[in-house]
Amino acid sequence: RELSARDVVRLPARDRGCSSIRSIGAITSTNRGTLAVGFVVLSCLTTAEVVRQGAFYRPDSFVVLVVAIGLVAVHLRDTDAQSRVAAAALAAGAAWWLVAAAIHGRTDSFLPLGASMLGFLASFLVVRRVGVAGRAGAGLVMATIGGGAAAIGVAACAMRWYPLAMPSQNLWRLATTITYSDAAGLLLGLALLVGMGLEVRNPLVRFDVALCAAGLVATQSRGAVLAVLVGAVLVPIGAIRAARWPLLAGLAAGLLVVGTSSGNARQPVVAVAVAALLGVGVLARASASGTGPRIRRVLPGATLALAAVVVVALHTQIERRIELASTSDRVAEWHAALDQWRSSIWTGVGPDVVLHVKPAQGSYAYFAHDEYLQVAAGGGLVGELLLLAAAGSVAAATRRRDALSSCAAGALVAFAVAALFDFDWHLAALGLLGGWVAGLATTPVDAHVESRARPIGATP
Repeated sequence: RELSARDVVRLPARDRGCSSIRSIGAITSTNRGTLAVGFVVLSCLTTAEVVRQGAFYRPDSFVVLVVAIGLVAVHLRDTDAQSRVAAAALAAGAAWWLVAAAIHGRTDSFLPLGASMLGFLASFLVVRRVGVAGRAGAGLVMATIGGGAAAIGVAACAMRWYPLAMPSQNLWRLATTITYSDAAGLLLGLALLVGMGLEVRNPLVRFDVALCAAGLVATQSRGAVLAVLVGAVLVPIGAIRAARWPLLAGLAAGLLVVGTSSGNARQPVVAVAVAALLGVGVLARASASGTGPRIRRVLPGATLALAAVVVVALHTQIERRIELASTSDRVAEWHAALDQWRSSIWTGVGPDVVLHVKPAQGSYAYFAHDEYLQVAAGGGLVGELLLLAAAGSVAAATRRRDALSSCAAGALVAFAVAALFDFDWHLAALGLLGGWVAGLATTPVDAHVESRARPIGATP
């Protein structure tokens, strides 16, 4: 018998901890045929491209492009009108990016951002079609992709494995298989926010949350951390409270990695200590009565004291990461991108044209470190308006109907905010993950059918 959302809610407490695992099976058992195949293909594609440096380079981004076109062609006809509007806006933006490349004689420059756009669209269409009973399973797959990437990156930081960890400002920063720390930070931030919307009594969910929190801190990416903090505003307080132990353990493990990130000496003891901290976070259980009044009185002061200790212990690392050198470089790139846009307001100068910056910041740069300016420079005002239309249509489809959709909406906000500081969207694997969170943040297609069939006033 098909398992409905009402049946899931009524599961005994001892069974709800496994609901995320069971819902993976619900994706393939209650939504047969094209959706089951499409979801498996999307999961394998996302995992493979995360491993292959985020599909940044053209051969991998071309694979994403071809598979994404196939998924869109198969799944577009079976979706609802709201999804078709978003799909039309996203497809129009990708089409204009191709036109802008063609009219400037640089058709190959459509990649990788064009593949990322279509990858976002394909993921959005497939994940949105996953029914109510399968949503937790889809979220678990995404959180586990992030958890696996975080485990690789944390181990690489401790053992100084290049390029899975990257030296920058004499600090080893987590880069994982993405091989770019800032993009790795966004990957882990998206997975962390989605993981917090799942059933935290599931040990795998707790492990994913702890790993992603540790990995996010270990990237030392200012933009990614800021984006996650902005997105976390949409995370329900109850979800944060439920995940507090794996979250705190992950943050502590990440700070330990940062604190030992100077120098080239390997740190096997740190790797063992991080594993122990993560294990404590996974095994720790919140008391049934919640946080007692005495703990609530002590907690603010203890938090401030811990923050002071962290600032003192990590002052060298913090000083290096807040230096203005990289910030001034980004400002110069933003000015150069604006100059390109002003030189061709309507159609832009073509995708990803080299930016000429002032001599004080070097002579040129490949990316503006701001995707909105990058699109404006490459596609002009037409491209920017199409980008805003696509963002608006996806945002209009989002609905915060439960903890998972609220956390996914927060991840979608983080995906948008991170693009202000980096060129993360140029990694097609992150475009795919952006579509995952957009699909999870929307109302499932079968929920519309259920709401129409339910009598007015009936209890959902």
